[in-house]
Amino acid sequence: MTYTAFRNGWIPTDPFAGFRVVPQYRDRRFLSESELQAVIDAKLPNYKTAIVRDIFVFCCFTGIAYADVKKLAPDDILTDERGDMWIIDKRTKTGTQFRVKLLPVARQLVEKYSRLTLPNNKIFPVKDRKSMNMSLRHVARHAGLSFNPTTHTARHTFATTVTLSQGVPLETVSKMLGHKHITTTQIYARI
Repeated sequence: MTYTAFRNGWIPTDPFAGFRVVPQYRDRRFLSESELQAVIDAKLPNYKTAIVRDIFVFCCFTGIAYADVKKLAPDDILTDERGDMWIIDKRTKTGTQFRVKLLPVARQLVEKYSRLTLPNNKIFPVKDRKSMNMSLRHVARHAGLSFNPTTHTARHTFATTVTLSQGVPLETVSKMLGHKHITTTQIYARI
């Protein structure tokens, strides 16, 4: 704004000329294996909180973002000739295609929720992001976590705990997350 004001002659000089902002990257939280297991095993007070936990765990084992799990439909899950199930879809945020093999935990959750009849043929009954994050606070409390995870924590957990720490190459993780540039994946990569 000040540059535009200076350029238009509204102020004599740009007070911020020569000032540069250096971004500071903060550490992204993710769940360790034991924390993830505690979330899975947590005894929750009601079924609505359990649904949020299940969606969060699904995202931890697939790496898909909130917007993508919200629109996930049975047509986005394909079975190959060996019987393995894959999510093949495009990211809502970037339009980049991603492919993720369903690990056993994620596969069980898809089978569990496939019995429901949801509007628009969705797999999971995903609430709005704010409600999800509020419910995740309750999940964290019952799981004994020392911090409150968000829906995005699941993507970091997938990238770090579920894949990279298990020896999956960074390039492969980048493709599964649907990143256009590997530098984006490196932000997630904390081992």
